[in-house]
Amino acid sequence: MIQKPIFQYYPADIKSAKPVGEVNLTEFISAIKNPSNEIKDIFKQISKAEAEGNMELKSKLKQENLFYFTPCVFIGWDGVKVKNDKGFEYLSYRCYSNIELFTGLAVLDFDHIDNAEKFRDFIFNKYKFIWCAFVSSSKKGVKFLIKIPIAKNINEFKEYFYGLGFEFDKYKGFDGTAQNSVLPLFLSYDSEIRYRENPETFNSRGAKLDAFKVTSNTIPFDFKIKEGDEKKVCNNIKKAFDAIISDGHPQVIAACVSLGGYVASGYITQYDAESLAYSLIEGNSYLQKGVSGYKKTAKTAIQTGMKSNLILK
Repeated sequence: MIQKPIFQYYPADIKSAKPVGEVNLTEFISAIKNPSNEIKDIFKQISKAEAEGNMELKSKLKQENLFYFTPCVFIGWDGVKVKNDKGFEYLSYRCYSNIELFTGLAVLDFDHIDNAEKFRDFIFNKYKFIWCAFVSSSKKGVKFLIKIPIAKNINEFKEYFYGLGFEFDKYKGFDGTAQNSVLPLFLSYDSEIRYRENPETFNSRGAKLDAFKVTSNTIPFDFKIKEGDEKKVCNNIKKAFDAIISDGHPQVIAACVSLGGYVASGYITQYDAESLAYSLIEGNSYLQKGVSGYKKTAKTAIQTGMKSNLILK
């Protein structure tokens, strides 16, 4: 019997970043194929919101009602105590510095697909390294879990994702943010989910074509990026977002302008910086009031910050 990957799942509340258990791939497929009637009703509401163009309601319904998963990684428990309106509770954070190990899975996500079921079947039948394929909760997207080698670190995982991107970005709707291995994957409903017991393994690696370093003449001549600097950048930005409990926009701007400065100095790519900011916005309880708006603010602020360098102290 083929060993199925095991990964973590989280409660139906995006504000909580603490994993509550583990599932194997068979259990994950079963949950998508036949969720409870209550969850099916949520999916109907999500589809309606998508059809009406109410993306904020769609996001709210997902984040407040659907379990979510991190199929690509196991997140460690950092034991950081955070105060909220319920008192003190321990929270874990879905960020690179808390990754304990990789699972041998990668996620591919396609959005705004008109014939999602047909696209699901076409891709699943064409590529034998796909474990399972299912339509999204809005029925306008398709998601795939891919079997890859178990990566040793973040860079190796990204290399496999870039290899996948080289093959799949020719298809409409390809979402490159899935290179971020800690992004949440929300529960979906697809009674016709496709899966196979013994997929092949996708082994090709690639490089990100636009992963160049943005620099300017303000960097000291003896400046060098050291091992661990990207992690320090991520931790600095994480601390800034953890402190946000009011006045969201100015604090998001301040944090992301700094993040853009780190991009300009070459510590982190613009793509990874945006992915980090989006993940921290999704995980912050105060910022749930307007996730899509805060993401737009973050993107603009990062671009502003890239106009000048920021050096780690």
